[in-house]
Amino acid sequence: MRLLRRWARLHRVQPSEEIRRIVERWTKAMTEGDKESALERFSQLPGTLIIGNDPNEWWRGDEGRTIWARQLEELGGAFPVTSFEVEAWEEGTVGWACVKETITSPAGSFDGRATYVFHLERGEWKVVHVHWSLATPNVEFLGRSLTTSVEELERIVQREQPDVSSTLAPDGTVTIVFTDIVDSTVMLQRLGDQEWLDVIRTHNALIATTTTAHGGSVVDTQGDGAMLAFSSARQGVTCAMAIQRAIQETFDDHSPPIRVRMGVHTGDALQEAERFYGSTVHYAARVANQALGGEMLVSSVVRELLSGSAFTLIESCEVELKGIDGSHRLFAIDNSADPS
Repeated sequence: MRLLRRWARLHRVQPSEEIRRIVERWTKAMTEGDKESALERFSQLPGTLIIGNDPNEWWRGDEGRTIWARQLEELGGAFPVTSFEVEAWEEGTVGWACVKETITSPAGSFDGRATYVFHLERGEWKVVHVHWSLATPNVEFLGRSLTTSVEELERIVQREQPDVSSTLAPDGTVTIVFTDIVDSTVMLQRLGDQEWLDVIRTHNALIATTTTAHGGSVVDTQGDGAMLAFSSARQGVTCAMAIQRAIQETFDDHSPPIRVRMGVHTGDALQEAERFYGSTVHYAARVANQALGGEMLVSSVVRELLSGSAFTLIESCEVELKGIDGSHRLFAIDNSADPS
């Protein structure tokens, strides 16, 4: 989270405590049946859009406010929802928030998600877009499970432990690169199975071709993620930059945009398989988890190995990595600069 805030400050996007509190108060108003306060938060602009979980819940402007007010009445004046995690941001006259919440109904309690877009109108944040939905597992609405995180790909690699001997450096180390398409589940829903499959095939082909050209090895691909191995940090980072550029060029006009995040770490690859797969891969996966779409982060080890090179690194704040003790400093690679 601190890394994300650091990146946000550099791009003039700021965490918004004000919007976070507005969302919490608004959620409370809905829960307590305070219809006036709940409705007052909506913008009067004609482009205001409300999207709910039901296929018919797609309303604009006055229609949306009217129907939603009616729904509150049908629910007995209250919408039983409790937010338990809120992230809020703002830039100029625009703000947004993403919320994890629990929704209670006669059928039971469900995990939900909400996205809010705010517009600053006469000094007050007003909602111009909201999307409420249930956090339903992929297997329930797609009929199959998908790899949805770098962590899942890491677990698969740890279980299968593929041979990476061809990418070992003379000192017994290996550089691991994890890649992951951001918001893949959302894109699958929007694109449909066939178009998404075409995207994945093109994406995987680009990764395979570029990795081979840079002397690396594609260790494994699952869903929209990949693990790559290289005999040097320079090779790994150069290849990762080339992959990012290839993805951007290939999917330049694609909607929604295809954005890949990457994490790079160099570590010990001694013959004891458990040590290699339990530490080096684990660390690289955690570094990738901290990256944003279109961003590549490298560990402090990689940064030291790149010392004196032409790569441009942007220092980040220290972060905590899940399952790894202490704080860790990561660095973003400036992909716009050509180190060759």
